[in-house]
Amino acid sequence: MGLSLLCVLFSLLLPTQLFATNQSVAKSNNLSEFFKQASIEYHVPVEILLAIGYAETRWMDHKGKPSQLNGFGIMHLAENPTNQTLVEASKLLKVDKETLKKDMKQNIRGAAAVLKQLAKQNNKGVIPKNLADWYTTVASYSHLSNKLTQKWYADDVFNFINQGVKRVIHQEEIILPPTKVIPNRGDYENIVMPSATPDYPNARWVAASSSNYTSANRPADGNKINYVIIHTTQGSYAGAISWFQNPAAQVSAHYVIRSSDGQVTQMVQNKDIAWHAGNWTYNAQSIGIEHEGYVNDPAWYTDVMYRSSANLTRWLCDKYGIPKDRTRIIGHNQVPGATHTDPGTHWDWNYYMNLVKNNTGDPTGIIVDNETAGRFTASSNWDVSTYSSTRYGSNYRYATPQAVSDVAWYKINVPSAGSYDVYAWWPTAQYNPKTPYIIKTTTGNQTIYADQSKNGGKWNYLGTFQLSAGDYNVVGVSRWTGGSGYVVADAVKIVKK
Repeated sequence: MGLSLLCVLFSLLLPTQLFATNQSVAKSNNLSEFFKQASIEYHVPVEILLAIGYAETRWMDHKGKPSQLNGFGIMHLAENPTNQTLVEASKLLKVDKETLKKDMKQNIRGAAAVLKQLAKQNNKGVIPKNLADWYTTVASYSHLSNKLTQKWYADDVFNFINQGVKRVIHQEEIILPPTKVIPNRGDYENIVMPSATPDYPNARWVAASSSNYTSANRPADGNKINYVIIHTTQGSYAGAISWFQNPAAQVSAHYVIRSSDGQVTQMVQNKDIAWHAGNWTYNAQSIGIEHEGYVNDPAWYTDVMYRSSANLTRWLCDKYGIPKDRTRIIGHNQVPGATHTDPGTHWDWNYYMNLVKNNTGDPTGIIVDNETAGRFTASSNWDVSTYSSTRYGSNYRYATPQAVSDVAWYKINVPSAGSYDVYAWWPTAQYNPKTPYIIKTTTGNQTIYADQSKNGGKWNYLGTFQLSAGDYNVVGVSRWTGGSGYVVADAVKIVKK
């Protein structure tokens, strides 16, 4: 009797003990805690650490794989001729470089240690007490090739601090709350842009090193411009610009585009031959466009970047008579002999090409969210979630896939009959790869299957359809699919052609 009672008591206590152990493990792997701990240990503001990590990698560690500048981990600890932060961190922490590359906690600690050392060097041995006074240290941390690109880097970091950012990483929501701060730029305050005029009217001009491209006179010299080649930087915007300015790089692109706002920098004149394709024939016949980001992380491919890039590509195609199709607008991975995979599987070619080909109508269109009053209907089987920070609006609906007629409908007041582009928005997560979208066209319902396991947090092009005028259920999301994972109903948009 006593033994049985003891066994019962032990069985009741065991889950609690296991839960406590698991909680301890979970806390030790908490990315937010790593930033807080490093901030306390090295007296670097947590806002600085979070913003640098977001600017460099969007808080992704890339599992020890290097960036274009041979930088590693969330904080981009680098080892190249101009940036030795990986080596410096290894010495300061007495932790080997391989650990710093792959261990997120040690990578963040390493960056904090380097920042503390730079802060003392920049401030006569004193660590700044005010957030605003960390600007010059952040600029120094970049180790970019000149004061201008260092300034851009620090500006990006402080913009993220002012605006605030958040993202779900490994099922943990990392948050940098908005903090209003006017940075003390010191010597960087009066650095100005070069005065040269770019070819593309919406670009700013920063010249690549003359060692990284071939001077030419295209197309007058016989080298007709036949292609636009799409690249991904595998690193930050400022980093790519700095790298193309480095004579040792032996690589360049005509244009670089920033993820956060679509800003365009031209670095090689269109008439000259940039070294970007890894194939001389294609270099001589193409314009290269680099996009800030990493091929394995779709978060970098923002809607504003797509639109900015598409505007540039459309302008280039019109100027040089390049057909606006996928035989002439290609990825780096499509160049014969290419060893690169960019722009990668997360680049949404359908959406991009639709933007390139169409420059008419209302770009914002008519948007209906799952929260739009009187415009969304769904059964009680569609639950509400706020899990993903990349949702449209404050929440979204989700349901389990099942062979039942249970459609979540979006009602849209279509102003006039005609041809409309239809888009859908879903959050970033491993949702259903075969989510059925039903579009009510003039010839009946058409079903399009969208891969909701990719391209979350932006508008995804579903196709162009003929719609009737009137106020009716235009787009629906169905649960009837064989795919695995939740189907999601977040927001839809129609744009008149």
